[in-house]
Amino acid sequence: MKKYPIAIYIRVSKEDAKDKEESNSIGMQRMLLRKFVAEKFSDYELSEFCDDGYTGTNFERPGVQKLLEQVRDSRISCIVVKDFSRFARDYIELGSYLEQIFPFLGVRFLSVNDNYDSADYQGGIADIDVNFRNLLYDLYSKDLSLKVRSSLAVRKEQGQYVSGNSPFGYEKDPDDRHALVIAQDEAEIVKRIFSLKVEGYSSTQIARLFNANRVKTPIEFKIEKGRTRRAPKGGRFQWSTGTICQILRNEIYIGNIVQKKYEKDFVGGKNHIRPREEWLTGYDHHEPIIERAVFEKVQEGRGKRRSPQHRGTHPAAADPGAE
Repeated sequence: MKKYPIAIYIRVSKEDAKDKEESNSIGMQRMLLRKFVAEKFSDYELSEFCDDGYTGTNFERPGVQKLLEQVRDSRISCIVVKDFSRFARDYIELGSYLEQIFPFLGVRFLSVNDNYDSADYQGGIADIDVNFRNLLYDLYSKDLSLKVRSSLAVRKEQGQYVSGNSPFGYEKDPDDRHALVIAQDEAEIVKRIFSLKVEGYSSTQIARLFNANRVKTPIEFKIEKGRTRRAPKGGRFQWSTGTICQILRNEIYIGNIVQKKYEKDFVGGKNHIRPREEWLTGYDHHEPIIERAVFEKVQEGRGKRRSPQHRGTHPAAADPGAE
């Protein structure tokens, strides 16, 4: 007899990480949900879907998208979450799933902390308490997001580095998480990229050269230093032209930070780039890796064809017209 396919869904937002509320951590959610499923069900097959660092105000999350894909393929019959806000904080969209989409697909939905089981509402709608709680989650999420954005805006105005990730070549100062210090092993690669560009190599040629010589990529440094657990597709990570271009045009390497570059139309919406005159640039914020004269020379030469003396001098230098 086929086992009952159950999925647990776990989500931690950036706001959760800042608040450091242990009950919302991935580990705590996983332990709570697995214990709940083991006590409530028997003869089941359990799948887990997780989104780490994603807001609940929209469904543009890789974990929830994979979950919904399996739901559509009839591979999941039951979904279990810690509370409604883990699955969604948009109460209108959540209501559509609870009262229309999941019932139509024959999927049971359980929210542990909300004491909700959709099986209790077959043939009817959930009580007003559930809908009201969803509305509160939605309002709380928007209020929290606005407060976080307001706080970040103030820190940016003060010239603090507020990104959760440090750029390649730098790491967070252990004594001040809003300051950057040079990561020497990564900085040597940044210097080499700029040096090769000054010599006349294109971004594509630099990427090919690094791949041919198995130079560690930024993501591989992050894995080595325990900052991420991503796995490569196809055996190993590769340098790309885009990665080289991003490094070559990033003012971070001459000691500047550029902030307020993007904005959202609404809470949970997509980022849109601001007009350049609205960007906030902090000069001499941290120790530079690249001399300003070298950086400016590279910016002047980006997009131009490579000088003839470098053509064909290296097996990785096969595309002189690329940036």
